[in-house]
Amino acid sequence: MAEMNYLDSLDKYDIKPGLERIELLLEYLGNPQDELNIIHIAGTNGKGSTSAILTSIYKEAGYKVGTYNSPEIIEFNERIRINGINISDRDLKEVTQKVKPLVSKVAQKLEKPSFFEVVTALAIDYFAQQELDLTILEVGLGGRLDATNVINSLISVVTNVSLDHTEFLGDTIKEIAFEKGGIIKEDQQVITATDDQEVLAVLQKICVEKDAELVNALQEYDWQQKESSLAYQKFDLQGPTRDYLDLRLPLLGEHQMINTATAMAVIEALTEDYPVPIETIQAGVTQVNWPGRLEVVNLDPVIILDGAHNQAGANRLKAAIEDLEFENLTLVLSILGDKNFRAIIKQIAPLATKVVLTKNKNKRVAEINIMKEEVIKYNLNVEVKEDLIKVLDDIKNQATAKDIILISGSLYTVAEARKIIVEYTE
Repeated sequence: MAEMNYLDSLDKYDIKPGLERIELLLEYLGNPQDELNIIHIAGTNGKGSTSAILTSIYKEAGYKVGTYNSPEIIEFNERIRINGINISDRDLKEVTQKVKPLVSKVAQKLEKPSFFEVVTALAIDYFAQQELDLTILEVGLGGRLDATNVINSLISVVTNVSLDHTEFLGDTIKEIAFEKGGIIKEDQQVITATDDQEVLAVLQKICVEKDAELVNALQEYDWQQKESSLAYQKFDLQGPTRDYLDLRLPLLGEHQMINTATAMAVIEALTEDYPVPIETIQAGVTQVNWPGRLEVVNLDPVIILDGAHNQAGANRLKAAIEDLEFENLTLVLSILGDKNFRAIIKQIAPLATKVVLTKNKNKRVAEINIMKEEVIKYNLNVEVKEDLIKVLDDIKNQATAKDIILISGSLYTVAEARKIIVEYTE
């Protein structure tokens, strides 16, 4: 498709913090963002899962919901969805044809917008045409200078904050919290799920300055897991105004219960204008779909995909894997070189019976030999195989029904592996 060729011609990895280009581009489009009722979600981890939980619940309640996430796991179109359905090729073609000449106008006046800025404009303009009840926008990087931060939101969410993208956001937790808290708008509720006191202090300071109210889901909600399997976990969630019993969530790990609590805090904050019955919440939680996050894609042997790409994500992945029963764990790992791959390896390499190092196709991928030097500090059983297809073929032939194959280190690694596995099993 010519439009995808155009989008592919933009550098997907060109990061340009700042709002001038996206503001001008949206101005040329007639400021479609002003037509949307937006839930804006920032955070180091959990943004996508929280948005997926909210989308599923609000869809079940009968609302028409647009959701914008990045990056994609299966296909580009999944970045822009309505009620969980990807934008069609036809609609993507139409909105790209509309935006493309305006990108050139912006380039002539300022500089060429980045890939993410163009796609954000596509999404916002498309959503504005669809008469949505709600729009959920996931921040791409940081918050304050992110392309999504050209909107006025009903509510802001900062799921959590840890060290990541330090080359753009700062070297300290306080600096990164300030950047992510930059999405907070005047006189609104702000939901978070962090127990980091430095982060809370930064967010609270911003809220005081903007006359906003900070709600911490970790303080407002309690949860208790009742049942867990490779397919789902069942738990109770007690909130400040009502309890949610026997929630059956097809996402694994305690962090997903925290993300559910975060979503519930959003729903309760917006309940006056967007009410949702408890039974609808139960049904919506059951139908959540979020690929690539502790996703079980095969059962014999068990293959799990998880895009943990920073230390906090690796910590959560480690905790979830330790709760599972298995004889052998083969860890397939490829990490981007600009990530703190040493911290990721330290968390998850010791869990494995064997570590297989490979390379995803991202140009920022870490060199295997550098990764190997780090892995052998924690696990001496290391293999190097650059061809991911060959890696998966070999492992599946060797693994038994009691083994687990874990593919992790980057959402890009997970996306490539998922495509191979789906095609292999069709």
